[in-house]
Amino acid sequence: MKSARGEAAASPSCAQLLDENRQLRELVTAQAVTISQQAVTIKEQAETITHLEARLSELERQLGQNSGNSGKPSSRDPAAERQRQAEERKRRAGKAGVKRQRGKQRGAPGSSLPMSPNPDEIIDYRPEHCGDCGKALDSDGDEGFSARQVIEVPEVKPKVTEYRAHTRSCTCGKKTTAKFPSDVRAPVSYGPRARAIVAYLLGRQHIPNRRVAEAMNDLFGLTISTGAIDGVYAEAGRRLRDFIAALVLLLRTLPVLHADETTDRIGTKNCWMHVVSTSLYTLIHASATRGIEAIEEAGVLPGYTGVIVHDRLALYWKFKRAKHGTCGAHLLRDLAEVAEVPSQSAWAKGLAALLVEINKACDDARARGLRRLSPVTQRNFADRYETLVATGLARNPDPKHWKREDKERRSFNLVMAFKTHQKAILHYMYNLEVGFTNNQAERDLRPSKLHRKISGCFRSKAGAERSATLRSYLSTTRKNGVSAMDALTRLFEGDPWMPPQPQPTT
Repeated sequence: MKSARGEAAASPSCAQLLDENRQLRELVTAQAVTISQQAVTIKEQAETITHLEARLSELERQLGQNSGNSGKPSSRDPAAERQRQAEERKRRAGKAGVKRQRGKQRGAPGSSLPMSPNPDEIIDYRPEHCGDCGKALDSDGDEGFSARQVIEVPEVKPKVTEYRAHTRSCTCGKKTTAKFPSDVRAPVSYGPRARAIVAYLLGRQHIPNRRVAEAMNDLFGLTISTGAIDGVYAEAGRRLRDFIAALVLLLRTLPVLHADETTDRIGTKNCWMHVVSTSLYTLIHASATRGIEAIEEAGVLPGYTGVIVHDRLALYWKFKRAKHGTCGAHLLRDLAEVAEVPSQSAWAKGLAALLVEINKACDDARARGLRRLSPVTQRNFADRYETLVATGLARNPDPKHWKREDKERRSFNLVMAFKTHQKAILHYMYNLEVGFTNNQAERDLRPSKLHRKISGCFRSKAGAERSATLRSYLSTTRKNGVSAMDALTRLFEGDPWMPPQPQPTT
């Protein structure tokens, strides 16, 4: 009996069981809240990790960019990358059996300064005494001479010409004063060649106004204020209005144009230099925008029906009446970047090799005087192109349950560009007048980068515009075999070099 009563006393009561059950429920509820909060935290952490991984991937991509796989100039390559590229070039040269060293190549003809057949001054040196016995030498014993020449620039001093307009009286009582020449415009002014030198230093060498004044004084002993220098620059822009108008009309009639754009600065703000050019003509237009408004202001591409070679910037595709060609150098850099991803390497490297092979075939055809590749060759190249693009598309399936990462977007976008713009990308294969690259436009824009490095920035939009105008003139005249000084002197004499007028269509 005692044992039964003890067991009954030891067993929990109903009230205790209910209390324990309540406590357990509260504990479960609290744990559920904690688990829910942890799930939210884990989700946020997962999103943060995904963002950081994408950021890390982008930073690694940027760190891995160089002149070989992006649009970065070679001057910004680190030393290690330059060394790697040099070794790669040496490896390719050795593989091709070409061993080229720096400087003059063995067996190549040498070159030196040619001697002038008509020197401006001759100074003779004749020995007076024998170098052996010391006996006086007779002039009748002259047996010829050896000659050496020294080229020197004489000291340059400004030449001041005074023009006097006389007044004469007539018997009728009227006094008549002679007129000054049209280019003698003020009591004291600078002549055409002096102004041409100022414009050359500004527009060709990109030297700032104050340093131009210093150079004019140091080189020519000519004192000229920075205000006068700025006035010469402005005058050059005004005198070139007819040249720019004629150049725009001519460019609109040419079959192939190269177009590109780059940044410069007006004070602390960006401005854009847009170029439309060929191997003979250059038009540079300064604008505050990179968009289509700037292209319309320049006046060449709206309504143009020829071929525009460009770097696939979206604004150029808006010109529907024109045909399009894309820059192969940009494509090769983009393919090199994508090929660094193992899953994309095969099709990207294959397309890069194919583009280079097609370009070599086009060069060989031009060398043989052909106007186009054979249809069979074109079809063969096009079939291989389409096969590689199909492989690239298969390597970039449309994700159904995840979002594309940065590298996935780049490879997908690139292969889609090859699919969408096949005709433009292969335009150089179908039309041998179209080059493989857009290097022509990039070379014509390179002075903008020199200006940024040397002069810094423009102070006003008007300064950027007249710089673009003067560079258009100097680039075009140089391409046509006219020296910068001759072209500028003609400009300030009122007879600028002009592009040929377009032939009327019949």
